Amino acid sequence: MSGPLNDRTKELETQLWRGTLDQRIAALAELCAQLGTRPRRGTNCHIHTSESFSVFRSPSEAVWQAAREGIAVLGINDHYTVAGHEEFRRACEVAGIAAGFSLEAVAVDREAAEAGLKLNDPDNPGRIYLCGKGITRYPEDSSPEMRNLARMRAALERRNQEITGKVAELFQARLGAGGPSWENVVALTPRGNATERHVAFAVLLRLRELATQQGKPLAEITAALCGVTPPSEGDDATLQIFLRSKLLKAGAPCFVREDPDAFVSVADLRAIFLAFGSIPTYPILGNPVLAGEQNIEALLDRLESMGFHAVEVIPTRNTRERLAEIVSAARQRWWPVFNGTEHNTPESRPLLDPFALDPEFEPWFHQSTALLLGHQRLAAQGKQGFVDLQGTPTILDPKARFEYVSQAGQFNSGSAH
Repeated sequence: MSGPLNDRTKELETQLWRGTLDQRIAALAELCAQLGTRPRRGTNCHIHTSESFSVFRSPSEAVWQAAREGIAVLGINDHYTVAGHEEFRRACEVAGIAAGFSLEAVAVDREAAEAGLKLNDPDNPGRIYLCGKGITRYPEDSSPEMRNLARMRAALERRNQEITGKVAELFQARLGAGGPSWENVVALTPRGNATERHVAFAVLLRLRELATQQGKPLAEITAALCGVTPPSEGDDATLQIFLRSKLLKAGAPCFVREDPDAFVSVADLRAIFLAFGSIPTYPILGNPVLAGEQNIEALLDRLESMGFHAVEVIPTRNTRERLAEIVSAARQRWWPVFNGTEHNTPESRPLLDPFALDPEFEPWFHQSTALLLGHQRLAAQGKQGFVDLQGTPTILDPKARFEYVSQAGQFNSGSAH
């Protein structure tokens, strides 16, 4: 049904990602006022935004979806950057959603790599995705940790530039036309933090442009470039995933091996997270179950030996049985289990997955999220949270520590805004 209110809503939703920061926040405030009060329930401590790669075109757009779904707590978790944190903070304040602030990057365990052991990266032995959950401070750019982070990002940028160059060569060889430039790729990001997924998106946009210019079906142009016919019912998200798989991944014509400079050691990445005052956290992949994660107790023992006391899950990647095993093992140690959805793809889907509200898991997700918020709140009060800046547990007894920090971050799930 069309009308003034509906048209105004569409206009405001466009401003959520197209306007200036102040315009985005103002648009969100008006949209939330239209939405009115509603119950809040459920947590999601891990989403990506446009600052790395996401279906969300701005942090404000992510928060708007969370407001519509009635989420109680939402957490930003971009790759290699905290550039979206200020907008995310302001947006969550406007929407009445408690905000978690985190960071994600990839380390390499040389010993595991040499042994061929896969942990939470299904394609690369020794590679480990890690997160710093509950950021409480922002180190100076001149600090050793920030220089390490900048070095990692620079290495990734060089790789993506090289990939883009190979894509351009393939366009010329197979289509007789120019491909997307690096400038086209960077234009898809708010601050230049381009990823392999941005390259795939730029490829799709260029293919669509050529199809229009030549009066040919997009599928025909795509098949000529990739050597394989794309899915017949593919939407933009499906096509981007297809292009990335057929052109950019290992074994594909435009693949470029990662520079070793893109990966620091687990200890160095942990130090980066601690410099941000956060809780070093290991995301358990879940599906597929890789060799390094098969035995959850052994995995947690290994993590503890490396100075980790928290894990994270993306519940939709897990079976109920696998998720129950992870949560049970963590609870016995009084470790938090943060939950999230990532949204690190072009696909649109809910921010609350079914397991997030499941009676078997929701209580521990709730308490773990409260611990993340408590860690942030205690630091804001000049007190110590879950771990100190050296990563040492602040209270030796794990149960007492969990209960103290989570109590400091309690939030009402079911309250209205």
